[in-house]
Amino acid sequence: MLQQVKELVLKDIRLNWRERYALYSMLLYVLSTSYVAYLSFEGVINESSWVALFWIIVLFAAMNASLQSFKRELNYQALFFYTLADPRAIILAKTLYNSGLLIVLTLISYLIYSIFLGNPITANLSFILCIVLGSSALASVLTLVAAIASKTNNSAGLMAVLSMPLLFPLLLNLIKTSQICLVEEELFLAGNQILFLALLNIACVLLSYLLFPYLWRD
Repeated sequence: MLQQVKELVLKDIRLNWRERYALYSMLLYVLSTSYVAYLSFEGVINESSWVALFWIIVLFAAMNASLQSFKRELNYQALFFYTLADPRAIILAKTLYNSGLLIVLTLISYLIYSIFLGNPITANLSFILCIVLGSSALASVLTLVAAIASKTNNSAGLMAVLSMPLLFPLLLNLIKTSQICLVEEELFLAGNQILFLALLNIACVLLSYLLFPYLWRD
């Protein structure tokens, strides 16, 4: 199982590296939205708006990245592909790859966003942990939703409809955690929120691991 997961992750890395335009388009999206926000707020933005806008940018970048997860595993290609590997290995590999991609993308977004609109975060270590766990949780949820949506002709539309109700509670938690990170004295409260994000990651991965084999059979 672990060997299959490793090979599948490496396969996704190699294939997506050949199509680097998708990664470049996501980076361009982050750069352009950050610059538009800078022009709109004229470089001056309050802390709450800074946090909310940052995670909104990350959310749509995550949806764009996850939408491509199963674009190669469609119809008869999927049938051939899934005879070569265990379905649980496939969903774990997709989740790991998307989590790694989104973590890197979010950290780059944080850097670009901070250049344009400043950085009001005080508890930087807690916020980095929030970014890592939050990005991983977003990727875990969106990967499973992308797997479901890939079974239909209108995968993009179905993914948006299915993912939004699931992502709103997570997004609100990420915003709340980030707001706590604005105040260094409240580091303990941020630790509790980060623990919740870690448990949420575990729950999402277990749910995908258990449900994806049944989805694949259909």
